[in-house]
Amino acid sequence: MQTKLARWSQDQSFNFDDIMNIVYDSDFLYEAWTNVASNSGSETPGVDGATAEDFAENLDGSLTDLRRELKAGSYSPKPVRRTYIPKGDGEKRPLGIPTITDRVVQESLRLVLEPIYETDFTDQSYGFRPGRSCHDAINVVQRSMAPQLRSYKHWILDLDIAGYFDNVDHTTLLQILQDRITDRDVLQLIWDTLKAGVKENGSVQVTGEGTPQGGVVSPLLANVYLNELDHWIQQWTDMTAAERNWRRRRGKGAWKYVRYADDFLILTSSPKHHAERMMERVEEYLDEELELDLSEKKSELTHAQDGLSFLGYDLRACTDTGGCKMYVPKEAKSYIRSQIKKAMDGPTDVSPKLKIRAINRVVRGWAGYYQYCSNASRVFNTIEHRLWHKTTGWLSKKYKCGRSWLIRNRLDSKSPITINGETLVQPGKLATSASEMPFRNRHSHPYLGEGGAGAENYWGKRYRRELPPEDPYLANAEKWSDEMARKIRARDENRCMAVGCDTGGPGEENLPVHHIRRRRSKDDDRPENMVTLCREHHGLTHQGQSFKAYHRGREEIVMLS
Repeated sequence: MQTKLARWSQDQSFNFDDIMNIVYDSDFLYEAWTNVASNSGSETPGVDGATAEDFAENLDGSLTDLRRELKAGSYSPKPVRRTYIPKGDGEKRPLGIPTITDRVVQESLRLVLEPIYETDFTDQSYGFRPGRSCHDAINVVQRSMAPQLRSYKHWILDLDIAGYFDNVDHTTLLQILQDRITDRDVLQLIWDTLKAGVKENGSVQVTGEGTPQGGVVSPLLANVYLNELDHWIQQWTDMTAAERNWRRRRGKGAWKYVRYADDFLILTSSPKHHAERMMERVEEYLDEELELDLSEKKSELTHAQDGLSFLGYDLRACTDTGGCKMYVPKEAKSYIRSQIKKAMDGPTDVSPKLKIRAINRVVRGWAGYYQYCSNASRVFNTIEHRLWHKTTGWLSKKYKCGRSWLIRNRLDSKSPITINGETLVQPGKLATSASEMPFRNRHSHPYLGEGGAGAENYWGKRYRRELPPEDPYLANAEKWSDEMARKIRARDENRCMAVGCDTGGPGEENLPVHHIRRRRSKDDDRPENMVTLCREHHGLTHQGQSFKAYHRGREEIVMLS
């Protein structure tokens, strides 16, 4: 169905006037539930206090009731729960956490709207879109800041919209949506979602504007809103080769536009005063057409040789080499150092294997993002040195010994650190060159792709034709359950995941597989609800005793009882 929506959207005059039935379709709702449940925040409750686990206790009934409400038009979104997370500049970013039910509805809405609007979105926007990444946007900017290339743009407007997600005008957004979506029920659903309100300190505040960060459909709606800006600016950026040559001969220069969410750059080879005039035009357009303002604090005109920060990278044109240098910023170095310190200054009542797996995940993710930087090798080697000392310090504290004794008697290998078969990552070996950064200047429609059948094939890997039955069955009574138990043991390497216990291992007697939440239906036999335990700890759970265990699938500590 997503492929059909994408195909229909190729006709710019096509109006989608009957798609609410797709939003509440059983398959779409189940797919939406699967996506919500697999998200790391699924156990974070909304204003009703319910988590994904609570929703799943009667999954079939919950989805059936939700479908009935959506179909009858009686569904009403609840206010989002306001919470705050720290930002890199020391400030706090407000988040709005919807209820699990509202997240499922928003995700189903996203599954329907995204194939349609991916047709309308331009190649110059990269944020919160399938098949696109921060690296794609950074790569385009880097190539435009390289003096040796003909595409070099020396003046750069580094622009940021003030409080963008909190200032989207609801009426304007609905007017934009109506150019494509004419289904009154869908428009009403979006309007009700935007107007649901925010609950903070026990009181509910009416939301007059904004799409709350934390909402599942908010990034898509935010892109729909700024897509107007993307198309408006194409009158300067989208030109034929003949038009660009004509402008170049007359000293008018060329323009390049790159946007990731509410951060965007406009690069030009024109004189400085042309760039200054462009900033004025953008300010006027945002104010008059979208009722938005540029952030005075974060928006500036800069020269490519002076450099700028974009999506966590520091970029600077280099006249000596003719290229654009990319650097790991100071804030990123401080972040990874603090994460290593936080991990290795922690308690020692966890096994070395679990500690190393946890820190490896953090370091690999960080290094994977910055691996293309010009100074990646030097920075990564420094981080590797720090990681080695912090890890051996933690191990020495755990085994109450000195580093020398630890290396001789406990470690399987000193460099890289290996203990009990688990090896500590070596960041210095993860650095690569900027030339290896994937470059995709043009992107095919993610729901059509080559041959026009990409979405159905992708979804088919996890597509479920019917909702799970309500009747429970015995976990060991069917071959499928035995196969799942084998998968869980393989994931956990047949080791007890209880904190501080190293019982078991590959090749040893199969350990029991335990359900974290008491088994009530087939849906409870999913990997995120199962963990391997030794017989002693498995017995403790049936005696009502509680203890902590590491969950490899979730990459977190869970409480078992």
